[in-house]
Amino acid sequence: MVKPNIETIRLTQPYDLKETLYSGQAFRWRQLQSPKSTEGIWHEGLINSIRVRLNQVDNSINIESDPKHKEFVVHAVETYLRVEDDMASIYDTMSSDQYLKRATAQYRGLHILRQDPWECLITFICSANNNIPRIRQLIELICNSAGKYLTDHYGAYRTFPTSSEINNLGEQGLRNLGFGFRAKYIAKAAVMESEGQIAISELRGKSYGEILESLISIPGVGDKVANCVMLFSMDCLEAFPVDVWIRRILRENYVTKKDKVPDSQLRTWSQNQFGPFAGYVNQYLFHKRRLA
Repeated sequence: MVKPNIETIRLTQPYDLKETLYSGQAFRWRQLQSPKSTEGIWHEGLINSIRVRLNQVDNSINIESDPKHKEFVVHAVETYLRVEDDMASIYDTMSSDQYLKRATAQYRGLHILRQDPWECLITFICSANNNIPRIRQLIELICNSAGKYLTDHYGAYRTFPTSSEINNLGEQGLRNLGFGFRAKYIAKAAVMESEGQIAISELRGKSYGEILESLISIPGVGDKVANCVMLFSMDCLEAFPVDVWIRRILRENYVTKKDKVPDSQLRTWSQNQFGPFAGYVNQYLFHKRRLA
């Protein structure tokens, strides 16, 4: 049997792999317990349709993958994990109050991910009125029903489906899988993408305003979902998704009644308050509150 390829990333920034992968940004990662107790926990997931297993030991992240991906797997993982983010500068902007200081101290090394924009869009359409276990279940259902069937060193697996592959399911097929009211929005997004009305993968690199306008033109994508997609897949670190958790945190700790900020303006208020790394602030606040 051919041995898997193993590479190592040496970290120069604080990084907490486990907190990052399971902080509500991505939903297909799962933990594997290594038979060697000294190796700790490995995490299996897909990056660019490649199955990888990741394991952190101190300031290194080990990557295990099929040997055929040896040439490019390190770059793919580094890009996805955003290991290049200057956390010292980011933490400097997050040291303005005690609430944020406690969050950064508790989850130091939590990073934003750089996911595939199409997968991220469909994932967060699925997040509407949903919880993380159910989102994970729905994503697995759509992958197993419509994704490509591939094999590697570990066996068979399914990729995240393209817009054309989702079109083959159709709205009724999605409803049959249990997507409920979300089915029509996912089906519409797939039609728009496959017909060229939107081009999700081409939005990265455009301005915040341009990307937001494009995303909210998709039925079922409001300001919150659009900001999630922008933050977790399109390098918009100023994006600030406002869900029920974030709204509560802002009202309880930051926005007073005398500020007279309506819910519809909380996102722009927060972006002005927290600056160019508002998205990182958002993720730390969300993660702290959700786990509390």
